[in-house]
Amino acid sequence: MRIRTLAPLALALTIACGGAETDEAATTEAMEDAPAMPDADAAMATITDYWQTHYNMGHGSMVASKFAEDGVLWGSSGAMLYGREAIGEGLQSRMDAGSSEIAIHPGAAMAFGDQIVARGHYVLTGGDARNSGYYMAVAENVDGEWALKGMVANLDTPEQTMSAGAMMEMPEGMGGDLIQASGDYFVTHHNMGHASMVANTFTEDAVAMLAGERAREGRAAVEEGLQAMFDAGVTFSEMSAWSAHDLDEGHAVGIGTYGTEGADGAGGGHYAALYSRGEDGSLMLHWFLMGAHQGM
Repeated sequence: MRIRTLAPLALALTIACGGAETDEAATTEAMEDAPAMPDADAAMATITDYWQTHYNMGHGSMVASKFAEDGVLWGSSGAMLYGREAIGEGLQSRMDAGSSEIAIHPGAAMAFGDQIVARGHYVLTGGDARNSGYYMAVAENVDGEWALKGMVANLDTPEQTMSAGAMMEMPEGMGGDLIQASGDYFVTHHNMGHASMVANTFTEDAVAMLAGERAREGRAAVEEGLQAMFDAGVTFSEMSAWSAHDLDEGHAVGIGTYGTEGADGAGGGHYAALYSRGEDGSLMLHWFLMGAHQGM
């Protein structure tokens, strides 16, 4: 699924539906001058193919070259790396620690002008170990080349829960206020056992990649997952937005952290989300990824 600019389509419909007086040559010229929209799936496939190839060859710096200078990699362990150089060093350190291979399976991608938001699944193997999970990524067109602004991953089975690695000191003022109210509502009503109210802040065709389980598609499936979490005794102590920005008038993207309490003690993790604005202007969760780990 991808979003494309509607202006050329609207122009074509105007011509077809009574635009006889429209100057055909001027119309053609206007359409030819319109900026080409990216093929989101193709752009992300290029990035993930490159990542998979060079990760498996042990080229940490080359994988990192697909990130913007100020890119963020928030791994499934909870460790966050900020900046292309740090990402390259972090990936190389993991590669040098032991042989492992990654298989990346791109899912859906949506284009918003010069930005793309995508999700997918990965499997990391090495020796007898196997880690797998979901990811969300934001790519930006920089001088004609697509570069990753951020990639966030989780683990899709509970037995893979990992302790967080060392986290870097993050820059201030990344602007998470845009999505904070959404997180506050989520925490308040989840903790009151209102799974249906939380689920109603998801779009009908939402995809929720909750920690430790396979992705849930559709609002009803999301509600079941949230209810199961509450029934297991998990409540949230907080959900703090770290960075967010508008993609266009109808969509936004953001990342942050959360804390949990429950029978197993305190825990936490990180999240990433693609939001769609409802008719009243409120943000609704369209894609939602949660990664659980220790050491927050």
